[in-house]
Amino acid sequence: MREISLAKYHGCGNDFLLVRAEAVQSLDLKPLIVSACGRRTGIGADGFIVAESDPLEMKFYNADGSSAPMCGNGIRCFARFCLEEGIAQGDSFAVQTGAGVKTVRIVSRDPFQAQISMGGPDYDPAAIHTSGPVWDVSLEIAGQAVSLCSFFMSTVHTVWFVDDAMDERLMPVAEAIHCHPMFGEKTNVNLVQVVDGHTLRMRTWERGVGPTLACGTGACASALTAWKKGLCGPEVTILLPKGQLQIQIDPDEQVRMTGPACRILKGVYCYDC
Repeated sequence: MREISLAKYHGCGNDFLLVRAEAVQSLDLKPLIVSACGRRTGIGADGFIVAESDPLEMKFYNADGSSAPMCGNGIRCFARFCLEEGIAQGDSFAVQTGAGVKTVRIVSRDPFQAQISMGGPDYDPAAIHTSGPVWDVSLEIAGQAVSLCSFFMSTVHTVWFVDDAMDERLMPVAEAIHCHPMFGEKTNVNLVQVVDGHTLRMRTWERGVGPTLACGTGACASALTAWKKGLCGPEVTILLPKGQLQIQIDPDEQVRMTGPACRILKGVYCYDC
């Protein structure tokens, strides 16, 4: 048995386990991640984050052990973890991710709020591992007609506008979209409801996880899509089941996300490797 020091954080209900790189050195990460993220026999989490230092780097993994380029809620949790662990200092610092360098700015420490410069979208079909159109694509999936917009926003995202983002009857359709053959490596699916010109309500089916309470990169993708369609302004509040995020969009489609991160626990995981 190996004892692994770790912490658990959440951002608007999207929860993660975070470790220093040296704590998991020499371990096969995939079985560890699946074990630790298990809701019944592990600690339970949507994702697993490894913190590298010098340079500061966030390595992100889904609960099934698969890697992903970036996670919007995860990077805010990573920022707070690094500050509390003494890995990072100051109110602004750069973080290397699988989707490039992201700049973190600490807006408030109590309550904790961080703003992340998320970059811009990539509309190249190759970026989401498909060869066909990616914008306003009409399909019939699970017996329902859907219109989808897909692109790379720190990771692969598909935005689907619906009347009620919290309607549970839509989740099987979201699951079918996420594994539709047009997406070579599957896609995150964001169900988006327009509340008004400044507010969206969103729910996400995440690759490698399933339904989650929040998705930061999905919130950015959803706000950007709604803005491009004239459904909202450049400053948008995203309502989520356990909190909210603030999204700002520049004229050149560069996106900034602001939101909370909370520590749930800090302790030792007894891993029977």
